[in-house]
This record gives sequence, structure tokens and C-alpha cells, in this order.
Amino acid sequence: MASSIDLHPPIHWGQTSSTVSLRIGLTDVKYPKVEINQDSIKFQATGCSGSRGEQLYSFEIELYEKVDAKASSYKINDREISVSLQKKKNDSNSNVWPRLTKASAKLPWLKADFDRMTFSEDDSDDEQKKSMFNKNFNEDMYKSLRQDSRKAKTKGFLDHRTNWLLFYNLFQFIAYFWVFTRLTMYLLTHGHLKNGYKVVENPIKLCQALTILETIHPLIGFTKGDYLVPFFQFLFRNLILFIVINFNRQIQTSPIVPCLLFVWSFVEIFRYPYYGIRLLNKENRAITWFRYTFWIVLYPLGAFIEGLIIYKSLDHYRSKGYFSITLPNRANFAFNFVLFLQIYLVLMPFDRRAMVAPPNLSIDKIFRRLLSSTEKLVEEKAIEDWKVHQ
Repeated sequence: MASSIDLHPPIHWGQTSSTVSLRIGLTDVKYPKVEINQDSIKFQATGCSGSRGEQLYSFEIELYEKVDAKASSYKINDREISVSLQKKKNDSNSNVWPRLTKASAKLPWLKADFDRMTFSEDDSDDEQKKSMFNKNFNEDMYKSLRQDSRKAKTKGFLDHRTNWLLFYNLFQFIAYFWVFTRLTMYLLTHGHLKNGYKVVENPIKLCQALTILETIHPLIGFTKGDYLVPFFQFLFRNLILFIVINFNRQIQTSPIVPCLLFVWSFVEIFRYPYYGIRLLNKENRAITWFRYTFWIVLYPLGAFIEGLIIYKSLDHYRSKGYFSITLPNRANFAFNFVLFLQIYLVLMPFDRRAMVAPPNLSIDKIFRRLLSSTEKLVEEKAIEDWKVHQ
């Protein structure tokens, strides 16, 4: 079996002494391609299955035995796609298939439909066929159960992993939402953000410190993707928060610091729900649209404000000498923190270009996803307006 697309539709199969039937669980089918060969069946179509929404589904199955491709057929209706495969006569095994696939590996999206496991009453050796099928089927089931038992611990690990990631994303969403709400209330109450940093100092530090977990998760196999992008984001943000801002009381009273926290928190209150929904194998087009739309605007804005904060802090660190090491000393080593910040300002546009896309997502994919989400939202709004006017 081979497939270039990960999404497979649910399939139930049954058989008689002369045919094999498949029920493909897709609704609202568009652009179907069904290719029935004597030893395989290929399928591809756009449709809906469960709560996934409209997706592209495909599969390719190498059949247990050859079929008569010309006599086989398929039919598409509102609830499913029905496929009928005509068996070729073979006296050696009485035309009873113990399984649908040639390989014995268990496919999670392929199930046996026992209501359709019927045989012709005119067949003299009907009981023998049923007995043979049950024996072979039970052997396959036993092998599958053994494989499932071996995977039990792995499945338990995956469940704990998913629960932890859901908890982490939920916690970060609530924390960043609290920061955003608290800053908003402070602005509405006082009319300015001069001391807004002190209002949310501890929560924002906790949130940013916890983002180190986003570097650890891919390293220990909790998530897929690169660990370098979240690591550098953790490094850059915490350099600004825990060093540049934390040791400069003058910049803490500046309104540009709360503006930066506004940008950070607003981006994250869409990013973490987006990740949480993906963990549940679901998709919310509105959250996806907001996440990538605001990200395109707010990410460079946040980088600009970070650079402005560093620039305004240079005189403070030059006069105080914080984090700078001067000669002579025992290690015979010198470090100029102000020069380091100046170099960082120069290199900031280049290192941010490397992070301009989220992990495993290129710019063209972002705009394609954004365009797709926008089109679907417009289409749904048009349908709602049409229903109102009917």
C-alpha cells in the first residue's frame, strides 16, 4: 500500500462468495477519482468525514487477490461511496478472503462489516467457506491484538503528552489573556500606560520563562518540528524582558514597554488556542485567519519596539556599566555590554528574517492558508445572508 496524502477516509468492507463491497464514509464528495485494477484499488476525492470539514482524502489498497476490474463498479450517493469488486473464481481457496489487503498489517481506517459477510445459499460448501473465513479472520485479529498490546504503553505516553500540551497551551492562553486584559483596563482607567509594566510584571515574566518548554518539547519528542526557532524567540524576548527592561527603572515607566507587552500578549492569545485545537485534530478557520493575519502585522511591529527599547537603554547601561567586564581582571577578559546591544541592533533584522515563519511553515504556505481561510469565511457569510433573505 502506498499513499502520498496522510488523510484516509473511513472504510467498511464485506464480501459474498462472488463480490467484495466497500463503503467509503465521505459526504459532499467532489472531484472523485476511483481506479479499479485487477490487483488494487486507488481512490482520491474531496469530501467531509466527521468533524474534519472538507478535506482531500485518498488511499491505495493492494487487494488480497485479483478481481475482475471490468465487472467491478462504484456508486456515489449523499452519505457514502459504494464500491463493488467482482471476485475472480479460484477453487484453491473457495473464493473466501480472510482480509481485504494483501499485506497483513492492520489499517486503522479499514474495518470489517460483519453484516455484509454473507455467502450464497446455493453454494454447497457454504459452511466450509464460513469456517475458513472465521479461522483466518481470527488469526488476523489475534495478530492485530498482539500489535495493539505492544503499542499500549506508547499510546498511554501519547495520551499523557497530549494532555500536558493541552494544559500548557491553555495555561499560556489564560495568562497572556489576563496580561492583555489587565493592560487594557489600566489604559481605560488611567488614560495612559506610563506605569503599566508594573501592573503585569510578574505574570509576563512567568509566561516568558515558561516558553523554554517550547524548546524542550521537540527535543524530548512531545512535538514535531525544529527546536531552534522557539529557542531563539525565547532567547530574544527574555534578553529584552529580564535584562534590558528589568535592570532599567527609567525604561520601565516608559509607555513603549506596555506597548510591547500589548503586542506580545495579543499575538499569543491566538497562537496558543490555534495549537490547542490542532492537538485535537480539529481546525477553526476563524482562529487560523486571526492568527496569521495579526501575526504578519504584529511580529515586525514587536521587533521594532524591541529595538526601540534597546536603543533608549544604551545610555543607561553605558553610564551604569551593568554586565560589562573591564580589564584588568584575573581572567584577562573584557566584555562591553553596550557594544553587544549595538551589534544586536544591527543584526536584529537578519536574525528576525530567519524567524519570519513559524516552524515548518513557509511564507507561501502562510498566505495560501490565509487566503483559503478568508475565502471560506466570506463563503459562509454569503450563505448566512442568503438564508436570512429566504
